[in-house]
Amino acid sequence: MVRALRLLASCAMFSQALAHSHILYLIINGQQYRGFNPHAPDAITNSIGWSTSAVDDGFVTPSNYSNPDIICHRDGKPAKAHAPVKAGDKIQIQWNGWPQSHKGPVLSYLAPCANTTDGCASVDKRKLSWTKIDDSSPVLLDEKGGPPGRWATDVLIAQNNTWLLGLPNDLEPGPYVLRHELIALHYANLKNGAQNYPQCVNLWVEGPGPKAITVGKEEVVVAGQKEGVPATALYKATDPGVAIDIYTAVLSTYVIPGPTLAPEAKPVPVTEQGLKSTITAVGTPVIVTRATSTVPMPNGETAAAFKG
Repeated sequence: MVRALRLLASCAMFSQALAHSHILYLIINGQQYRGFNPHAPDAITNSIGWSTSAVDDGFVTPSNYSNPDIICHRDGKPAKAHAPVKAGDKIQIQWNGWPQSHKGPVLSYLAPCANTTDGCASVDKRKLSWTKIDDSSPVLLDEKGGPPGRWATDVLIAQNNTWLLGLPNDLEPGPYVLRHELIALHYANLKNGAQNYPQCVNLWVEGPGPKAITVGKEEVVVAGQKEGVPATALYKATDPGVAIDIYTAVLSTYVIPGPTLAPEAKPVPVTEQGLKSTITAVGTPVIVTRATSTVPMPNGETAAAFKG
């Protein structure tokens, strides 16, 4: 039985080799904001998604956990645009698909873009400090019928490849990078077999602020979030939630990779992932000017359930 399951996962992997996934768009308060499409990188001029070189919609392996590619995917570069949000908002994250065989956790992190004059548009990704705000706990929901069981990614698939993320209520105003990640464990029993799919988007948290200081002749934003962890220190290849066999035996628990959930985090429970947002319009991202102010960055699109 185990061998048959592995063969099924192997076949699924080959069929999906060039069709893993990326974030299509976010929905925030009914407004739709485009992510980065690696298949048409110049199609959207005001994407809030960081660009990558992952034209295969592929993954980052555990051997690269200390490499900058784990931060915001391969050759990740920041977007100029930011999606406006408020502390406590819920964000619906739409992926362009996810293979049924790719079971694992759904993780989300936030990092403030500190000491900048243009928000996150030119931030050094290696200096970002990440706090985990969603760990999709308990991740392994049940193993009725035997391994591999039902995982958080199965919930994502059942909701048309979407995940609902809650932002902390006490976020200070200012620019942030949201790092949203799926980890596929179907080959995690093999050395270097786990597959990480990190995606980054820029957010501008609105409010009476943000805090800024003057450096020379320019204002720069002061970090508004509690100190976190560099992305290159989030995981180790030997972590029990990374080096794991999800097929051999029934698992009683799953150790979620990465740091613990932030005390201020407000994740949406798995049981409430069906509470979807309705798209009412294409949102207008903003670009950050003079550290503490923004201007709209429209591109004239109309709302659509586009493919990417």
